[in-house]
Amino acid sequence: MEVKVHDIVKFNNLDQLEPISVIPEWVYDAQSAANYGVVRRMPVSNQLIPIGLRGNSREQRFGTFIHENHVVEVITPNSLVNRIDRFNNKFYYPILNEIRDQFQKFDLIWGPTGSIGFEIATSINVTTGKSDIDLSIYVDSIEESLLEEVGKCLNGFSKPIDVQVEVPNIGAFLLKDYLSNKDQGFIVRTAFGPHLCRIKDSKIKILQA
Repeated sequence: MEVKVHDIVKFNNLDQLEPISVIPEWVYDAQSAANYGVVRRMPVSNQLIPIGLRGNSREQRFGTFIHENHVVEVITPNSLVNRIDRFNNKFYYPILNEIRDQFQKFDLIWGPTGSIGFEIATSINVTTGKSDIDLSIYVDSIEESLLEEVGKCLNGFSKPIDVQVEVPNIGAFLLKDYLSNKDQGFIVRTAFGPHLCRIKDSKIKILQA
């Protein structure tokens, strides 16, 4: 089974979680944690998928694992773009719809993540009026001009939008960090930790300490 960070996996019940650590009591009271986990940025080993469970507040997060045999559905961020019109949220539907319209001019694979992506995927109300607007975009290689155009596009919105750029088999970086620090070095988050990197020949190169 292939899963990526930010994918949402559905399972049947909490008993299917790996008994690696004690499950906090709040997990049993949170509808958002009962059947869904968000894939974390860690290696998948022995068919154990690292996931994070969401609670009823920002402070309630629990990292655990689930065997891929217990996963009944995988929901990717990019699949959620087609569900935006079903997202009945007065705070975030208008801006997501506008982002979708603006992104049509880019050749991009993208999708909402964070609490907004979770709510679209599960129909469980986890957003508030103060929720961040998180997106992931997926690229096979670094096209500097494209990323600069995306950054300019997003600067035109009324609310700040946090974008992670996901690069297969490498990791992800914050678009704002890249645009501000690409010459000096920007942070790439990998499955084995963060690294300071630069772009060379359209490829990400780790800077040696």
